[in-house]
Amino acid sequence: MTPGGQRFFFLGVGGMGMLPLALFVREGGGEVSGYDDGLTPRAERILREAGVEVFDFVPEGRTFDRIIVSSAIRPDHPVLRKIVKAEDSVVVQRRGELLAELAGGRRFLAVAGSHGKTTTTALLAHLCRGRADFVIGGLPEGGLPPAENCGREWLVAEVDESDGTIEGFSPEITLFLNFDWDHADRYREPEDLRSTWRRLAERTSGVVVGPSGSMDFLLPESQSRPQRIGFDEVPDDFRLSNSNAAGAAFHAAFGEAVDEAAVAGFGGVWRRQTFHVRGEDFAVVEDYAHHPREVAAFLAWLRRQDLPHPLRVFFQPHRFSRTTRFVGEFVEALSGLEEVVLHSIYGAGETADGVHDPLQEIRAGLEGRGVRVTRADRLEDFEPLRGTFAFVGAGDANEWAPVLTAVRSAGSPLAGLAALVRSMVTSGEVRENEPLGKHTTLRVGGPAALWVSPGSVAELRGVLRVARLLGVPVEFVGNGSNLLACDEGFAGMIVHPGGKAWESVQASADESSVQIGAGVTLPGLARWAAARGLSGFEFMEGIPGSVGGGVRMNAGSMGEWIGDRVVRVEGIDASGRRVSLDRDRLSFGYRSCPELEELCIIGVVLQIIGKDSPEAIRGRMREFASRRRAAQPGGPSAGCLFRNPDGDSAGRLLDSAGLKGFGVGCVEVSSKHANFIQPSSGAKAAEVLAVMTHARDQVRERFGVELEPEVKWLGHRGMEPIFPAQPGEAGR
Repeated sequence: MTPGGQRFFFLGVGGMGMLPLALFVREGGGEVSGYDDGLTPRAERILREAGVEVFDFVPEGRTFDRIIVSSAIRPDHPVLRKIVKAEDSVVVQRRGELLAELAGGRRFLAVAGSHGKTTTTALLAHLCRGRADFVIGGLPEGGLPPAENCGREWLVAEVDESDGTIEGFSPEITLFLNFDWDHADRYREPEDLRSTWRRLAERTSGVVVGPSGSMDFLLPESQSRPQRIGFDEVPDDFRLSNSNAAGAAFHAAFGEAVDEAAVAGFGGVWRRQTFHVRGEDFAVVEDYAHHPREVAAFLAWLRRQDLPHPLRVFFQPHRFSRTTRFVGEFVEALSGLEEVVLHSIYGAGETADGVHDPLQEIRAGLEGRGVRVTRADRLEDFEPLRGTFAFVGAGDANEWAPVLTAVRSAGSPLAGLAALVRSMVTSGEVRENEPLGKHTTLRVGGPAALWVSPGSVAELRGVLRVARLLGVPVEFVGNGSNLLACDEGFAGMIVHPGGKAWESVQASADESSVQIGAGVTLPGLARWAAARGLSGFEFMEGIPGSVGGGVRMNAGSMGEWIGDRVVRVEGIDASGRRVSLDRDRLSFGYRSCPELEELCIIGVVLQIIGKDSPEAIRGRMREFASRRRAAQPGGPSAGCLFRNPDGDSAGRLLDSAGLKGFGVGCVEVSSKHANFIQPSSGAKAAEVLAVMTHARDQVRERFGVELEPEVKWLGHRGMEPIFPAQPGEAGR
């Protein structure tokens, strides 16, 4: 099968099994696009550079020939349901099923077994480069791509037993690395997995390569085909064992011995015994080990490395089924250490059974062996940054490895964050000590320590996750139209979802709704809708904020509110997790929506009310603009300073208190509308606060009404007289 001319959509495209296969299909001539809730900046960069279209939102109106899903994607995944519903003829395949189909027309060298498949496949790809195409289930280091598809006779790839797709492969050569029982959710007994490997060996047409003395169960000795070749397995040294295995498979395919210099030049694979830093008093290393035997082998290798003391091992179990089945084996593998830091189980699509907690069983077992068991959730838990920090597991605890390295190198959490953010944000902007005044409509405010405008959702997720690990405060700023930044600035990270990546506007096929990026301005949306004859957005023409900010504060004008149009809101929470909230889960109120306060909004779906002629819609917009100009002042402004109290108008109360024209320094209350202020050149946030304090006090004394600020405060604490609580996320 050749992918040329077909349209592929990879759901979960950033996964380490999916990404290389997407590249392989793309290089083979297929049209490839994809979506992934958990896409990392690095994965996104690799995909885009290879010509794979990566969607930040579910694509509307696109059709595909095949949808490829990872095993972690459930049948009820909303993206999968939506695409299948829209395109009844689309073929849905698991990753392994597509790979088996692609391998069907090749001389296929398959790498199988419990451990080391990705590293050995990468080593074989390195040795065979130019003579064989390959698909690696990870990201190689040293310049080797994750996949190569040049139409060569041979194909090298690993086959995965975890989801049962191994049954679709019939290789010419099969390399078995080892035979440990795993994936107890599918293979209830060791013999069940051994039978699966036995069937793969029987389907192998040429040569079966395996560890000498351990593969007798695969094929009867009396059977002449396929041929059997053994290699020397070194249980406590996976590197040497994998090298021996790759050499035997290479010889079986090409009839040649491997060049030892070529083996020595192999750069390895990311997250396989990977050092982030290795110094005299500080080292950070990580490994993907998630089976007890892998963990034991990695720790044995680690002890031979002459690394700085003390050694702290951070272990994150992978999958509840595996952890439950191998509690005793994990305890045995981790025994002998002084300290183990246990992270929560990484489910990878599984959930806890609710009956017992295997993590607590591991903790109890280790403590019974005299091992100190701790947790580490904050940067302070890792200090002092000296000795060796080893991260073990197939989950996400490895995120700490580059964080600790950056902080140690840069000298502080904020400086470390700046360095990491610069490495992540390659399609957006990163600035340090960025003046906030030029990003707010009031034109006042000191500098932000770090100003980040991510170029994609993946970059946004990455910077938010790192900032959370480091404990650096984060605020979100759109157009800054409802924001007062303090003169001292903001000692944290400002995230600004602005630029082309955040300005998409797309109507649904039936034109009942429109999906909008958070960076689109409300006047821009009104003009876009008017040009297409779509009504219901006219009231937005004079609101100076962005769609993201406008939805969070439920912006309104002319008696209409954006919350009344919301169908769904897409956002990223502080941990970098993608969140989708339908209208029935949102409680919009006057200038508020509590459920959105902690989110960075990335996109909104709004209802289209109806249709009208563009001329009629523009006429209503001109009428609204005329009414606004007649009532409100021009120039720098934050809109209304105070919220309207129940049953009254803040502007009326301020006017009745005689506050029009009152000023402090370069800031005065507008003579046209008392709930507006007009700063002039050189104005300070302190002057705005002084005007607001005086105005609030006057209204309280004269009318007994306590006005609440509508403008949001950004900066240090200490503004309780005006701003009783610092907002969870900044303004608009």
